[in-house]
Amino acid sequence: MAEAFLGMDVAMTVVMASIVLAGILIGVGRAAGSKRIEAFGFEEFIQSVINAMLIGSFAAVIGFVAMVSSSVVSESCAQGDVVDQLACSLGKLNGAHFALFQELARALNIIGFYQGLSLDFGAFSISPLSSLSTIASALSLQLLLLNAVMILVELNAQIVAFIGQNALALLFPVGLVLRTLFATRKVGGFLIALAVGLYIFYPTFVLIFPMPEPDIVNATILAGNFSNNSFYATVPVLDLNGNYAIAGKLDILSGRCDPSKFNITNMTNVSNTTTVCDDFLQAQNLTTNVTQNMSLDFTGDLTKILQKSGDSLSKSLLYAVVAPIFSLIITIVFVKELANILGSEIGLKTFASI
Repeated sequence: MAEAFLGMDVAMTVVMASIVLAGILIGVGRAAGSKRIEAFGFEEFIQSVINAMLIGSFAAVIGFVAMVSSSVVSESCAQGDVVDQLACSLGKLNGAHFALFQELARALNIIGFYQGLSLDFGAFSISPLSSLSTIASALSLQLLLLNAVMILVELNAQIVAFIGQNALALLFPVGLVLRTLFATRKVGGFLIALAVGLYIFYPTFVLIFPMPEPDIVNATILAGNFSNNSFYATVPVLDLNGNYAIAGKLDILSGRCDPSKFNITNMTNVSNTTTVCDDFLQAQNLTTNVTQNMSLDFTGDLTKILQKSGDSLSKSLLYAVVAPIFSLIITIVFVKELANILGSEIGLKTFASI
C-alpha cells in the first residue's frame, strides 16, 4: 500500500529537505550565537526524524490499525475487520427492513379492501369494518417510518463504505505527507487522527448496540402469516355475486366461524349443516388441514402485527440513529485529543505528558 501511494515519494523528499534545513538552522544559530535559532533548528530536526519514522513504518502502522480493528469484535456477520462487520450488518438489516415493508404493504392492502366494504340494503347501507381505518392509519405511519429508517441505514452503509475505502488508503497517507511540512503539521495530524478514529472507534461503538434483525424477522413472519391466511384473503370480484361471498366472509372476520369450534380435520370433509359458516367454508373449497388449536381473530392479529412491527421499528431507530450519533461523539473526542498530540511538536515533553 505504501508503494502504491505516490505521495510517499513527496513525503520523503520533504523530510530530507527538512533535515537539511534543520541542520542549516542549527549551524547558523551556533555561528550567530542565537540560542533561539539553534533551538528551533534542533526542534525541527527532531520533528523531521519522527516524520521519517512514521513514513518508514507506514505499512506497519496500517497493518497494526487493521489488526486492532479486526480484534475488537467477533466475526458474527462476515470475515474481516470491524468495518467489514458493520457493512455486512447494515446490509442484512436493510434486507430485513425491505421484507417487513413488503409484508406490511400486503397487510395494508387487505385492510383497505375490508375497510371500504359496504352492504346496501336499499333503505340503508352499512360499512361493518369501517373502524379498521384506525389500524390502517397506524400501519401507514409505520410504513412511512420504516421507509425513513431504511434510508438512514443505507446512508450509514454508504458512510461505512467510504471509511473502508478511504480511511487508511487515502486520509492516513495524506495526513503523513501534510505532517512533514511545518505549515500543515496540524492539518496532517488531524487527518491521521481522523483516519484512525473512523476506522476503529466509529464502527466499533455502533456494533456494541444490539442488532434489531431478529425482531424485524419475527414481525415479518407475523405479518406474512396474516397476509397468507386464506380466511383473510380478499374476495375475488367474480365471486361477489355468490350468496355467501360477503356474509360468510364477515362471519369469518367476526370470529363466529372460528375453525376451532368445528370438529373437522380438513375443509373438504365438512359435513352438510345449516350454518352459514359451514356453507361458506365449503364454498371456498379450502383444502388446508385445520386443527382444533387453530383460531381466527382478524383484529387481534392486526393488533399483534402493529405491536411487533412497532417494537422492531423502535429498535431499528436505536441502531440507525442513536448508535451512529453516540459513536460519532466518541470518535470526535478521540480525534480531537489525538490530533492535538500529532499536530503539535512531538518531543520529550509530549511523551512525558502522555
